[in-house]
Amino acid sequence: MGRNSNKGIQSPLRNQHGAYILVTGIAVVVLFGFAALGIEVGRWYAIQGEMSKAIDGAAFAGAKNVNNPNITDLHGFVEQVAQANFPPGLLGTDTPTFVVSDDGNGKITVQGDTNSINSLARVVGGGHDTTAIAADGSAKLRIAEIALVLDVSGSMAGSPLADLKNGSKNFVENFTDQQADNRFALITFASGVQKLYDMDHGYVSPMTSAINGLGATGGTNAEDALAQALALPWSDQSGVPANERTKQVVVFFSDGNPTAFRGQFKYNGTDYDAVAALNGSGTAVWSNLQRPDYQFTTFSVDKTYRTGDGKPSGSTSCPNTSGPSGTDKLNVRWYVFSDPTYGKDSYGPMSGYGTQQCNIPGGPLAGYLDYLAKQMAIDNAAAIKAQGIEIYTIGLGNVDPAFLSTLSSGSAFAYYTPDSSELEGIFQQIANILKLVLIS
Repeated sequence: MGRNSNKGIQSPLRNQHGAYILVTGIAVVVLFGFAALGIEVGRWYAIQGEMSKAIDGAAFAGAKNVNNPNITDLHGFVEQVAQANFPPGLLGTDTPTFVVSDDGNGKITVQGDTNSINSLARVVGGGHDTTAIAADGSAKLRIAEIALVLDVSGSMAGSPLADLKNGSKNFVENFTDQQADNRFALITFASGVQKLYDMDHGYVSPMTSAINGLGATGGTNAEDALAQALALPWSDQSGVPANERTKQVVVFFSDGNPTAFRGQFKYNGTDYDAVAALNGSGTAVWSNLQRPDYQFTTFSVDKTYRTGDGKPSGSTSCPNTSGPSGTDKLNVRWYVFSDPTYGKDSYGPMSGYGTQQCNIPGGPLAGYLDYLAKQMAIDNAAAIKAQGIEIYTIGLGNVDPAFLSTLSSGSAFAYYTPDSSELEGIFQQIANILKLVLIS
């Protein structure tokens, strides 16, 4: 009887232990199922991420080659790029499918789908054999308007000019396939400024010919070069959404600090739209006024540094001075002296003189011209940037890198090298950047 009593007492304990084992087993299975599901979900996200990258890369490649005459089947090319980046079996998937379309206006769209083979989740949870995963993406080649503004002053003679020619020609050739859509311009400057190619399509051949013909002479009239870059027929972007805007860029190259500016002058009663420049040492104003649209070609205006009212010798209030033919009263009036922004009072050493002062000393006058040449260049660059046009600057040799950085759209847009042999590489770096950002 005692033995029977003991059995009666032990039986519930055994049942309880069995229940514990059963509950624990169920809990383990459930936890393992959740873990398996978590692993599968993580893999699904990884698959979608890889597919998105493959699709974006394919759309990018398609947009980049929209105008490539060597690719006859653009959709097939894009599909091959997508398949190469997302092959069958990647991360446990079956064979993916990619569909390529375009809007006829340069926009490439890629849609992709695949199935994740859910081996682990199916074993523990009896779930679906596969999970469908899809992604899509698009890219469009943006239109560009790019102006090359190149310094061809006398200091560029020899190897620097040859290296500049090679670098700038190769830069233009990077955009050969987009000539029907993009527009380019070419401006060169020394003492004067020349627009060798206006903003237009079909630019590679004419710009290459113009660059091949460049020579080096004269000073450095950066301010007027930038003013003429601003005056180019850029597209009006008012109201255009940011992702649809034409990419507008100035690539500005110089090997020296500004030494000239364009202004209005009067000599012997005649007004001149002309360039005043510093001499080679930068310590005095050059004798002759120079033509603004030719390189180092002068007007018949003697002694630009001989300031005054600019009237004929019979009516001027200035005293006799030494002239080319003995003694005369001929002098040059600088209208900029009374300019509200750049007038003589904007430069301290000139503030004590009158706007039609006769024979201002050479030191203050040269310092004033140096100030004008730099400040006007900075202000013209600021006006360009205010229109949403980016400025890349390339400096060579004796140019002040800080000055060029001020002209640029920021430190990432400013390049400098002491060696002209590196110019081609710098131009290529900028071309690579622009080609990348032109896909959106």
